[in-house]
Amino acid sequence: MAMFESYRKGAGRKLRTFSTFLLLTLLAWGSYALLVYGNTRLDRLLGFEDPVFGKQLISGAGTLTEWITWSVFMAVAVFVAGLFGLRAFLNRPKFADLLIETEAELKRVRWAPRKETNRATGVVLYFVFWFASLMFVYDLTFSMGTEMLQGKAWNEAGWGRIVTMVLRLDDKTPEGGS
Repeated sequence: MAMFESYRKGAGRKLRTFSTFLLLTLLAWGSYALLVYGNTRLDRLLGFEDPVFGKQLISGAGTLTEWITWSVFMAVAVFVAGLFGLRAFLNRPKFADLLIETEAELKRVRWAPRKETNRATGVVLYFVFWFASLMFVYDLTFSMGTEMLQGKAWNEAGWGRIVTMVLRLDDKTPEGGS
């Protein structure tokens, strides 16, 4: 029964639970990807002419059994083996101690009040907006300069392209047409 005993049970419970769910989600996603993509891509990857992993194992039994393939068994086997590996990994003393110490350290942190956090977030977003706007202006200016040096017309480069799109100078509708 040593397999099912936890290392330092109850210590670092929140972070160990979060880590378990995160790694379990990754394991489930990987098993699902193997299930879905294993039917066709694994056969092509290994160079099989006839489908091996995507071949139905039970034929003639109707639509309820058409999903039973080798890739289903492989995905289930990977998931079950991953569960045992995940359990062993999360109970390794080094990793468990790291999670326990991390949670203890996070409890000692003095978090900023909500009002201060909101104000700091607003300042960061304000400066990010203006920096992005400045980079946009520089990009259009330098691209216009370099493209015009390469021989493009002003309405195909940088600011000229923006002006012609906004003022609709590039409409080429025939005068007699609708």
